[in-house]
Amino acid sequence: MTSSEILDVVVLGDGLVGLACARACASRGFKTTIVGRRRAGLGSAAAAGFLAPTIDPVRARALPFTLAARARYPSFLEELQATTGRSIPFALDGILRVPATDREAAALAASTDTMSTWLSAGDVAQLEPALHAPLGARLHQDDGMVDNQRLLLALDEAVALGALPRIEAEARRIELVGNMVAIELEGGRRLRARCVVVATGAWAPLLHGTPRTIPVRPLRGQMMALSGAPLSRPVFGFGGYLVPRPADRQVFVGSTSEAVGYEVGTTDAALNGFRDVAGHLVPALARADEVRTWSGFRPMTFDGLPIVGPDPEYPALIYACGHSRNGILLAPLTGDVVASLVAGDEIAHDLSPFSINRFPPGI
Repeated sequence: MTSSEILDVVVLGDGLVGLACARACASRGFKTTIVGRRRAGLGSAAAAGFLAPTIDPVRARALPFTLAARARYPSFLEELQATTGRSIPFALDGILRVPATDREAAALAASTDTMSTWLSAGDVAQLEPALHAPLGARLHQDDGMVDNQRLLLALDEAVALGALPRIEAEARRIELVGNMVAIELEGGRRLRARCVVVATGAWAPLLHGTPRTIPVRPLRGQMMALSGAPLSRPVFGFGGYLVPRPADRQVFVGSTSEAVGYEVGTTDAALNGFRDVAGHLVPALARADEVRTWSGFRPMTFDGLPIVGPDPEYPALIYACGHSRNGILLAPLTGDVVASLVAGDEIAHDLSPFSINRFPPGI
């Protein structure tokens, strides 16, 4: 690549969303380069791996897109396996929501949500014998999970096998000139492209030169892994959640939501709270060994919905960031959409809920 070369697409960001966008664009024949440096706290590696459109509280506005994203996963993983030979642990066997009080149980049991089902305590015991749910539970039967750490490794490998150029650096600034975008990297190196995709997650607002402020902020989530494999599906309850990782014989426990900037780390208070959550939901986990603890950043927008689509004034600038609590779920479909935008194709999904225009200027 020479400094005078004009690329078709430069994708800023090398998490799941960025890699999915780059791979989708390259598969359409666009000359694509990835720019990014893996940072501590990258949400793609730190997340729990939920595929849970029917549990997300913002689903009313985003439901068609999030359901389509969940439906995209089986074929996406098949494509990755065909390229890399890697089989990614994945299941859509449901997610349970366990009430902690009689009042919460009554509300869950009375729900008219057609995408979930109320189960009695006996039904729950048959489904998950190790789970303590004396009041019953709500089953979101079509939701599930994916091993996002293994997914990230598979995407890294797929990108390498596809010989996509990858620059390990941070983009400092972009300059929008006509139908071109100039990208300045750390150290002063410059790239030129017909299209730039901002997929830098929680770090999106640090990019200079954008025509408007990117309204994304980092929200830290702490997590803990315990040894054991007592569950077959994720469980929400008692202010936290459990996510089984059967391939590693571990259970992930999470999570916090902390506005602490880009401060990576865990706290005793959070980890002790995770122990309480695990012990309430699965008593056997109260004695489980701690495997590791970590934290990561959710790229939160003010309404919890992602920013996906072209800038209204500069169509050469495409946003694919701010996926909030649904980055793992939305990554494959976001990649498809971004590639279609680059190609000028008609988009099969309503992107209006995700337009950056929904935020006031300067927010």
